[in-house]
Amino acid sequence: MNSKNLIIGISITVVWFLVIGLFCVQNNFVFTNRELNSLGDFLAGIFAPVAFLWLILGYLQQGKQLDQNTKALEQQEKALQLQIEEMKNGIEQQKQLVQTQKE
Repeated sequence: MNSKNLIIGISITVVWFLVIGLFCVQNNFVFTNRELNSLGDFLAGIFAPVAFLWLILGYLQQGKQLDQNTKALEQQEKALQLQIEEMKNGIEQQKQLVQTQKE
């Protein structure tokens, strides 16, 4: 993952958890009076947006890597085409040498 997306992801994640923490402190949210089901719902609500954010950042990173791989493959194709042309030229020169030696 490039550093720009990583910094953005970490920043948003930290800000998100700080906002949730401040919300819990201001509203006197305590876990001791809650049932496990409501605690699970609360935790799922906190972590779901963060997980979705990282999923999107990973998807964007994968797209960039695919673009880079495509460009690298195109460069390799051009290099192979040049090698093929050189080999064809070398074969033609060898044919001319053989023809000259026969004469």
